[in-house]
Amino acid sequence: MKQRRNIITMIVAAVFSFGLMSGLSPVQNADAKQSVKVVRVKKVASKPYRATKGYMYNSPKLTKKIHNLKNYKHTTFYSKKRVTIKTAKNKIAYYTYVTTKNGKIKGYVYSQYLKLYQPTKITITGMPSTPSDSTTPVKTTPSVISKSSLESMIAAAPDLDPAGSLLNLTSADYSTYRSIFDHNFNVGDYADDGVFNNDQASIYVASSELVPYVQKAIDKWNAALGTTVFTLGTRENHSLLLKFGNGQSEGWDGVFDGDSVQVDYLDFHDSTYPYGSMPLSSSQTVSIKLSTDDSSADDSATGMASSRAQTKSGSHRDASAHYLTTTVTGTPSQLLENYWVGVITHELGHALGLDHTPYFQDIMAAPASTEDGSSQENAKYNWTDYKDSDGVQGGALTATLSQRDIDRAKLTKLLGYW
Repeated sequence: MKQRRNIITMIVAAVFSFGLMSGLSPVQNADAKQSVKVVRVKKVASKPYRATKGYMYNSPKLTKKIHNLKNYKHTTFYSKKRVTIKTAKNKIAYYTYVTTKNGKIKGYVYSQYLKLYQPTKITITGMPSTPSDSTTPVKTTPSVISKSSLESMIAAAPDLDPAGSLLNLTSADYSTYRSIFDHNFNVGDYADDGVFNNDQASIYVASSELVPYVQKAIDKWNAALGTTVFTLGTRENHSLLLKFGNGQSEGWDGVFDGDSVQVDYLDFHDSTYPYGSMPLSSSQTVSIKLSTDDSSADDSATGMASSRAQTKSGSHRDASAHYLTTTVTGTPSQLLENYWVGVITHELGHALGLDHTPYFQDIMAAPASTEDGSSQENAKYNWTDYKDSDGVQGGALTATLSQRDIDRAKLTKLLGYW
């Protein structure tokens, strides 16, 4: 999951897009050894699947068939990652890395061969009726809220915000209706196993330049959640790696991939990004007016990184679209620090199980519910622009957590995602 330039820089424009292409055929193993190229690997929420045909491969390059799925019709696999591959003929296909619960059977399967599996639950409650067993109580299941009652509570809550009583249900409620919570609040189990131990993740920051920014992001989440969720770790003792990477080709400023976070090296070291040239040594407060419209129709409002974005995509203006304008204020150094702290805070939000929202005020904001052409995995609905009114302060721009961000993170704790 990525903090793309257009997640916050769509304050610039809809420059990049995010999808699952369907109707594609699996790549044949005959030419896989020589021609398969892994284009992208994306962490996905763990969901149960079954398959009745096709093969499981040992690697994303499909070098070796290790299982015939016809022999595993009644085996439940759990998704971990989705891989995009390309052949020498520029044929695109999607494979999912799955594993059984005990981890003994694992590998890469053509995504369209996997079908979501919903096991039938049979619950027996109460005492046995036969006299011979009358002295032995039967184990009962905890009382669970009805689905209709839960849906009514969700409907009454603020959009995408599990506020109030939704954070005070029983553990049985959360485990029973996990998929309903995932769908209605855009959350999922995105961190790899072992990232969180005893509800904490220890972060090793590979570059000393990033440490002050990471510490501020850690402090924001810990203070908001009222507990120590993230700590700084060491090279020898950590569960989450944070380092510089290259996001230029895919258009991200930050990216989370299950057990690591990367921050784009070039843009981090570019003092003109994302607001343009500013006197960084100045202590004078400046205000910059921003817009999600990249056409520069209003000369008083500019898009972030607008010149570089328009070079890639060309300017455009859709009269029917909702364009958001806002202002950021601070010293030049404060504005740049807030931006990169916001990027890292956003990526740590993904580690906590938070996917994007259409609210600009959220740290987890995104201008669209699609990424790389595919729909967001857990989304209550699709969106193509922000839902806020003009003047709203951007959570990612100011490195500020909204109450919706905080409530969703509290929910993912109750769902067992961290």
